Amino acid sequence: MRAWLGFIIFLYSSEVVCEHYTVLVYHGANPPYNYISGNEQAGIFSHLFNRLGTLTGHTFELVPWSVARGQKLFDMGKIDIEPGVNPSWRTQSSNPGIYSLPYAYSREVVLGREDESVTDNPKTFYGSVFGRVRGYRYGEFESHFGLMKIMVYDNVSEKELLAQLAHQRVDFIMLGDVTAAYYQHRYPDYANFKVVYEISRLPVHMRLQPHLTQLQRELNNALKTMIDNQEIEAIYHSYGTSSK
Repeated sequence: MRAWLGFIIFLYSSEVVCEHYTVLVYHGANPPYNYISGNEQAGIFSHLFNRLGTLTGHTFELVPWSVARGQKLFDMGKIDIEPGVNPSWRTQSSNPGIYSLPYAYSREVVLGREDESVTDNPKTFYGSVFGRVRGYRYGEFESHFGLMKIMVYDNVSEKELLAQLAHQRVDFIMLGDVTAAYYQHRYPDYANFKVVYEISRLPVHMRLQPHLTQLQRELNNALKTMIDNQEIEAIYHSYGTSSK
């Protein structure tokens, strides 16, 4: 009888503990973090959450949206997790959320054509037109946006921005260096683009709905295990880049 009672308690506990969570990814916007391969979600986030599922016992469903729409859905409480976020990027959100421990770094850069000069002075870009993915934020660098400063043109994805830079429809584009390298290795027309300015290098976290404090603790434990075992760096390395 005791053994049977223990089995029932085990089943009940498993049902309570194992949950299903939605994870925001941006369709077409930021490979190698996320892209479609064989009609399935693939990329760094797919690998990352597969492993987190094993460590936590939860299931994580990657749901693709545009950046602006995805962030609106998170603000409305309709998406549980947004990965790869620095808190400074979401200070204007109506629902900033809570954050896991940092697990990797994101380096945001200004990319230009091969004849452009490298600079450490943002005012060098005044009078230029920059491309940006709609919904992305760039912290203090945005103080240089506006009339008589840097004019910003929004688009739906970094892939579109690279095409605009190649066709000289914008002067520069803003994106992550990991995504830039991914496309430059695959498209000869982009191979000679170069980083002309580093906007930031910031740690990234998992952004969660404010009520998911238990999941926050579980993710922190799982991420710490992955960091200690060099698993996160191995995932990034498999895509030709680094988490550091």
